Amino acid sequence: MNSETERQELLFVWTEDSSLASRIVGWSFHDGNDPNADAPELPHARGVDVLADGWRLIQSSQLVTRPAGDEYVAGVLEFEWLFERIVRRRDLRR
Repeated sequence: MNSETERQELLFVWTEDSSLASRIVGWSFHDGNDPNADAPELPHARGVDVLADGWRLIQSSQLVTRPAGDEYVAGVLEFEWLFERIVRRRDLRR
């Protein structure tokens, strides 16, 4: 990556189960060129749609065996996927 002309964007996605083809239930977007950038709406319905849009999968969540009875225990979203893409750097000066 050439830091003079390119930047990294990161997209954290949480799905409803361990399949990348399952529905996205949460996300967090980070733009290496604009730290104030936000993604109030995600144009993807499933994790595989993110791949089809050109993002590269860097990391997926580790599958953890849960004891019987834990199905209804509230906690963090456990099925996390981390994607990145390299895009051209924008000039933010106005």
